[in-house]
Amino acid sequence: MSPAPRHRHAIDGGYQRGEETRARIVDAALALFGEHGFDGASTRDIAERAGVNAPAIGYYFDNKEGVYLACIEHIVSRVWAHILEPVESAETALENNVDDDRLIEAFCAIQASLAQFMFTSAESDDWRMFMAREQAGHGPSSGFELIDKKISCRLTNLSATIVGRLLGRPADDEETLIRTLTLNGPVVAFHIHGRKSLRVLGWDAVDATRLATLMRIIKEQTVTLMRSMIALRDRQASDTPKVGSVKAINSKRVQR
Repeated sequence: MSPAPRHRHAIDGGYQRGEETRARIVDAALALFGEHGFDGASTRDIAERAGVNAPAIGYYFDNKEGVYLACIEHIVSRVWAHILEPVESAETALENNVDDDRLIEAFCAIQASLAQFMFTSAESDDWRMFMAREQAGHGPSSGFELIDKKISCRLTNLSATIVGRLLGRPADDEETLIRTLTLNGPVVAFHIHGRKSLRVLGWDAVDATRLATLMRIIKEQTVTLMRSMIALRDRQASDTPKVGSVKAINSKRVQR
């Protein structure tokens, strides 16, 4: 993985001016990487859209990959600013060994927070294509590693631990992970494939009313699936013979 880009600022204009210039470059790069991909967006194009001279890219970010990683750092920081509270609340719920209903609510709170951010943040519109290309593997591998390290790993581990608790399986169990991915997929997929989703629904945009409808349905489906996991766990537990029970003794006799 490439080292993180150095955080520089202009010598002649001071810290604030340097930060503003850096932010303009990141905004321009997010849009161009989303439109044309990593290979299709040149540093010259990024500089032109940002309204800076081409050498500014090398000064602030070293190279194009440095700009790309800075885009990811920006997205990650904004996402965490929005979802940190429900994530920490869910982690506390797990530590306190709360009941199944509260675990489901904690999971749904994270899901709702992510959806609200994706569909109400003006910034996230510029990130949709960027992230779609990144998730498809069309960016440098260092970008994927950075996302995994900074956000995906923590969120996936948390979600899988909740799902594993409901299933009665370890968080790293294959079935647990598959079920976790299928639960988390709808919100992300709806956002990444936003244009197609809007066309299918006949919507021109996702306003507050439509977002409420979307999240109500996603939550209903999530809760239904998670309750089915609990039922599966309980059913399997009841089918497992306890040591010393008549069922266990008979099971041993059958095996003989």
